[in-house]
Amino acid sequence: MELTYKNNLYNLDVEVQGENCILNINNEKITIPVRQFNENIFSVFLNNKYTNAYSAEDDNHFYINIEGENFVFDKVKESENKFFDDCVSADKDIIKPPMPGSIVKILVEKGQKVKENDSLIIVEAMKMETTLYSSIDGVITEINVSAGQQVDSDVVLIVVEKE
Repeated sequence: MELTYKNNLYNLDVEVQGENCILNINNEKITIPVRQFNENIFSVFLNNKYTNAYSAEDDNHFYINIEGENFVFDKVKESENKFFDDCVSADKDIIKPPMPGSIVKILVEKGQKVKENDSLIIVEAMKMETTLYSSIDGVITEINVSAGQQVDSDVVLIVVEKE
């Protein structure tokens, strides 16, 4: 399957062999000891210890939480594959929430200049807060929500455009 994370494309294949998960990411194999408790809860061996991890997915995303840090991967649909290069070189970053939730805090203002990896907004879903970041250097051109507002995962929260 193809996934994107922070505007990078990854080809991913997953194979489980006993208590090992073998990830083939862009033709590089990584073996990680894993203990699976159910479909969405498992323990992975990282930094010389087992750490609990949680996963979920919807039609468009995979969500992984490891030690309180959230990772959201966008699924690449077949029809989008041929357009992917245009998306990566796009002149704007459209920020959407990883899943339905509420807006905790907006960290930027319209017209503000931001750098790649600057924090833009904090959203809460399933009692966990997630900070969303800019993937480009640019200027905030749209803020379409306010603190406390409930949002679906398809809502455009913030738009950052390259200068």
